[in-house]
Amino acid sequence: MSELLVLGLKFAFLALLWVFIWFVGAVIRSDLFGRRVPATDTPAPGPAMAAPEPSPARPQKPSWGARRAAKRMPTALRISQGKQAGLTMTLGDQLKIGRSADCQLILDDDYVSTRHARIYRTTTGYMVEDLGSTNGTYLNQERLSAPAPFTPSDTLRIGRTLLIVEV
Repeated sequence: MSELLVLGLKFAFLALLWVFIWFVGAVIRSDLFGRRVPATDTPAPGPAMAAPEPSPARPQKPSWGARRAAKRMPTALRISQGKQAGLTMTLGDQLKIGRSADCQLILDDDYVSTRHARIYRTTTGYMVEDLGSTNGTYLNQERLSAPAPFTPSDTLRIGRTLLIVEV
């Protein structure tokens, strides 16, 4: 074989070796850090989706349904499966969940991000929001891509930990 052909084969082998190394690195990276859910999948709430503001001149009395819903408002969050099963936290205005020391609920789980999710109170009830976690937050076996209502009939999975609310 000519020296030029051997040199060309060496460069082709070297290029193929670098492509293989890049591929292995990408697989390892996706295993370690996972894939993020793009936040652009859900439409942003527009003016048509916004609730009408009550007039400030006359305070409105809550309806019978709103008073009944307020009575059924969740008060506590209980871990039903995971390393910390049985732990109960009271729900306030906001509850951050994650592995960081600044979270109110610190989960001892390898699949939980530093600041994984938060549960916060609105005028209509509680909402749960994923804070850009690597492994995602699942509400009733569906991955969250936008804040969603959180009611007593819902289950929340963060990593290997399953959380339920109590009234």
